[in-house]
Amino acid sequence: MKFLAKIATLCATLCLTGCFSLDTATLSMTGEEHVVVRNYGWKLFNCVPIVCGNASKDYVLPWAFFRDDVTMDKVQYRFMDYAKNKGVEISDLKYTYYDTVLFNLPIVQYPLPIPYLLCYREIQLSGNLK
Repeated sequence: MKFLAKIATLCATLCLTGCFSLDTATLSMTGEEHVVVRNYGWKLFNCVPIVCGNASKDYVLPWAFFRDDVTMDKVQYRFMDYAKNKGVEISDLKYTYYDTVLFNLPIVQYPLPIPYLLCYREIQLSGNLK
């Protein structure tokens, strides 16, 4: 029975992890670079951070537990820092903010509403570098 509890805990941890990413692509026609910075994570009762992507520049683990890195400040800082290190100008900035209380299990095809127990939040910032 203890083994099944450990497996269930591991599965729940894998389903509830957060992720931070900074992706780039060169636009061939204009020579500009398109950058997308994204972070998402989970909160308990929409106020207590559980886990999210680690937005720190010098991170050891890709996740941050019990810390809220899903903020526009942290995502924007990483975007601006990337542009500053390249020495380029930024244009066409767009952001997306998404949060939900629906929980998608990988096994079940339909989302399960768990009102304000587990809340998902995602912030994405994209733009072009000239």
